[in-house]
Amino acid sequence: MKIVYCVNSIRYIGGIQRVTVVKANALADIPGNEVYIVATDNKAGPETHKLSPKVRLVDLDINYYDGDQERSFLAGNIVYYAKNAKHKKALRRVLSQINPDIVISVGMSEKYMLTSMRNRTWKIIREFHCEKNYRSKYATSRLGKIQGLVSDFYEFNFIDKKFDKIVVLTHEDKETNWQGWDNVAVMPNPVAFKCDEPSSLNEKVVISMGRLHHVKNFSSLIRAFGQVAKKHPDWILRIYGDGELKQALHDQINQAGLQDNVFLMGFSNDMALALRQSSIFAFSSLVEGFALVIVEAMECGLPVVSYQCPCGPKDIISDGKDGFLVPVNDEYLLAERICSLIEDENLRRQISVAARIKAKNFQTGQIAKRWMELFEETIKSHFLKITDKI
Repeated sequence: MKIVYCVNSIRYIGGIQRVTVVKANALADIPGNEVYIVATDNKAGPETHKLSPKVRLVDLDINYYDGDQERSFLAGNIVYYAKNAKHKKALRRVLSQINPDIVISVGMSEKYMLTSMRNRTWKIIREFHCEKNYRSKYATSRLGKIQGLVSDFYEFNFIDKKFDKIVVLTHEDKETNWQGWDNVAVMPNPVAFKCDEPSSLNEKVVISMGRLHHVKNFSSLIRAFGQVAKKHPDWILRIYGDGELKQALHDQINQAGLQDNVFLMGFSNDMALALRQSSIFAFSSLVEGFALVIVEAMECGLPVVSYQCPCGPKDIISDGKDGFLVPVNDEYLLAERICSLIEDENLRRQISVAARIKAKNFQTGQIAKRWMELFEETIKSHFLKITDKI
């Protein structure tokens, strides 16, 4: 089977990039598969996960956002649409040469192109890595909300219904946001690594990870940990990640007098090591597509305390059994749950064991098998539609 992933980049610090590479590598290991990644903006950035030599990388060299900071709004839009036309032409040429069985849209631009350039044999799939209406619901300005509503209306009414399959990450998202759609399937992300040596749970460290962006809501986590530090001043919080809110969060830490308890660690090239050197994972997002980092923490044996944001944590954590779910922005309860794990070592270890068992449901091999079943089902249903028309 020929499988093509269309992405912006695999050289970027983000869960989508890491997960795409992990899935492509796993699918390429299955006999009979040819797997390609077609990227538009892949010339710079760190390697988030090593690409298998079995996966063929095609860089279209579009580079949408190069030089944007030097351009006016009008000039930026002119350049964008010129690059978009170049992208469409190059993508059509590459897909015609490959003649894939399955094309998967993961990036930002090709989703608007694939439905118009497909032929009768390609099956096209759209992956969603965020809650359906994230653009309009979580915009930080009135203009952003309006732009999100317009984009949502256009995409969901004129683009996505033309895909053979829409794949979302959680049952919560499908049941809440995709009612009435008959082409939607649920497929969780795979954990990107296997942890053979879980955390000892002896380090007095709470850890969190993610972009330093308002959606990750680290300001709320820092306030909650201020309550934890009052009870347990010998415990610390490490936040791994980079982003535009780094200085604001640094200032918040200083103003709260938490310099000895909360640390912004920056980006880590070894997430598994950072997780193993901790004892509790805290998650504070306002919205997620899946929250793969929760599964990765569970794989390393960490009990997780998470805000029950849409969508993701509810699909992963069974509250009180293999982790804890807390209403979004209930900082008092978040702090209380963290303190309960600090104060009760038996509870910490009990949750850890259950978390490791839960993480097995998201191992790469199992998820790759489920993807193959979805591909075969999509091909079969597509074939039946064609024969029905003959």
